[in-house]
Amino acid sequence: MSGELLKRVECKLEEIPGLGTFIVVPKGLEQVIPDTTAISGVDPRGEQTLYRGYTIEDLGMNANFYEAAYLISRGVLPCEDEYKEFKKRVDYWRGRVPEKVYDALKMLPKTHPMYYGAYGALLLGQLYAPEWSLDKDSLYEHQIRLIAQLPVIFAAAYNLAYYGTFVRPESGADHAWDLLRMITMREPSALEARAFESSLVLYMDHGFNASAFTVRVVASTLSDMYSAIAAGIAALKGPLHGGANEEAMKMFLDAWRKAVEKGVPLEEYIVEYIKEKLARKERIMGFGHRVYKIKDPRTDVAAYYIKQLKDGDMWLKVLKNAEKVMWESKRLPSNIDLYTAILYYQLGIDIPMYTPIFAMGRVVGWTSHYIEQVLDNRLIRPTEKYVGPVGLKYQPMEVRCRR
Repeated sequence: MSGELLKRVECKLEEIPGLGTFIVVPKGLEQVIPDTTAISGVDPRGEQTLYRGYTIEDLGMNANFYEAAYLISRGVLPCEDEYKEFKKRVDYWRGRVPEKVYDALKMLPKTHPMYYGAYGALLLGQLYAPEWSLDKDSLYEHQIRLIAQLPVIFAAAYNLAYYGTFVRPESGADHAWDLLRMITMREPSALEARAFESSLVLYMDHGFNASAFTVRVVASTLSDMYSAIAAGIAALKGPLHGGANEEAMKMFLDAWRKAVEKGVPLEEYIVEYIKEKLARKERIMGFGHRVYKIKDPRTDVAAYYIKQLKDGDMWLKVLKNAEKVMWESKRLPSNIDLYTAILYYQLGIDIPMYTPIFAMGRVVGWTSHYIEQVLDNRLIRPTEKYVGPVGLKYQPMEVRCRR
């Protein structure tokens, strides 16, 4: 690492008396590589983001859910026999959510559905605990169960809490089509299902993002996969990670309401709306990214499907104008969350379900990171630099609280 980079990222070597030399890295671990992965990440030239060697946009446009999930979890795109077996297993387990899980979901209150996923993942872990082991074949089996069943839990729990009913999976149906049907409780068109499926592929993995790294930290303790995925869901729930798409759509709807009040088209008013928010120093969700500084390539795939869905041309104008003002004002590019917010709105999906859908795709990456971690494991345990007081001695309350 050059001295210039060390200075820029505030990374340095520090001697701690009695303990030795330590590497002090920047807060947030920016530009720090804690480990290697063969699953996904930025290519060596820094130009593209890859899933096992394939660009995200290539797979987002061309691969279906089963192909992309097999690639990320097994390392290669499947041949016909591998594809059929993988699809059969995913579809089988999607239709085999334990009845005790449904019974438990019926008791949950109306709250943010990310809680339902974490709860459901832990519940599955308890029910499948007798079968748990770190054997590679066993890990793959539990991975498929989570890939297949976590989305069902999200959809069922949300609709039970918010609408008092839910739609059970059709194990013979296509995975993405069936998930969208369960979420919206209506049969989607082929175009809607493909648009939704593409978003799942785009969200499947993204290097050492906050939730994937959380999963790897838990995995490094050799805790079970279900507990690690529950932790990943908790990390994804935050608005600085997965929750951005929800906040972006709320912003668009607020702007739309005000545009109607002013009698101007949303695609024109969005510029004024964002400028006003920036003047108030408000954060604009759906812009900026730790990796993408110029452009998020996933947005082009989402835009392709947005254009084909309801009011697509209008929404693309809104997005382009929003991007223009943010780039001119802050030099921040849009990210995929800005686009999937619109895409999911077009599909008639309730806003609270946007981040759970992110998790429905990302569970493929999470479980793959879990397996990669435990098969070549070392406990992730950094050393802290303590800066608190020293030398304090305990005193009784009547002494320490004397005024």
